[in-house]
Amino acid sequence: MSNHFEGLAHANPPKSAPSSLSEALSQGASERHAFVHAMLDRDSPPAAADLADVAHFICLLHGRYPGLIDYAATRSADPELGKWLASACEGFAGERALLTKLTVAAGPIASTPGQDQCTPAIIALRSALNNLSQSDRNGCAVGAAFALAIDWTTIRAVLEIIARRVGMEARECQLPELAETVELAGIAGQDRLIERAMAFGAAQMLQQHQLFWDMLAARRTSRRILDGY
Repeated sequence: MSNHFEGLAHANPPKSAPSSLSEALSQGASERHAFVHAMLDRDSPPAAADLADVAHFICLLHGRYPGLIDYAATRSADPELGKWLASACEGFAGERALLTKLTVAAGPIASTPGQDQCTPAIIALRSALNNLSQSDRNGCAVGAAFALAIDWTTIRAVLEIIARRVGMEARECQLPELAETVELAGIAGQDRLIERAMAFGAAQMLQQHQLFWDMLAARRTSRRILDGY
């Protein structure tokens, strides 16, 4: 198991660059990942250890300030994008507060083979996201921010399951409405060069989430093997 995480943050690059922002947003989203499906399965509730993993490692990935959206807000001079980014920054501040509370309430993560490789790998993912959100390529950081806001809809559903499991009420997510985000992304991407940069940023952000869920899935599989499943 320890070898599984080594270099995983740099594995499985996208097969090809997306040709449009909409294509980028359809690739590698959290809602497509089997581990996320397992966490959202009402017929077979996830194990406490799996939910603790999600809370702890999502907090490690996105729980620090400044984060991806905060950095992206410094990379756009467009007034409409600026309004959306300001609203998204404010909304994500509430999500960071939720992550902190959930991490405490969910309890410590279970000892799992490969632990010494997993945490550094996720820190590497966070570093990749920070670099992406500070890109000088016009549109790249904003595309990553759009992708995070859209993908967060699925992640939030998992966080709400954790909240219910630990008896905590999660306040309503204050990120911009999904429809508003999708519409603005389409408008912002009308310039072909900017759209390509946005598509790249979105695809790369979603790829980091794909790798993140791969790691948690590997931890879950390892625990199930040890438990004789």
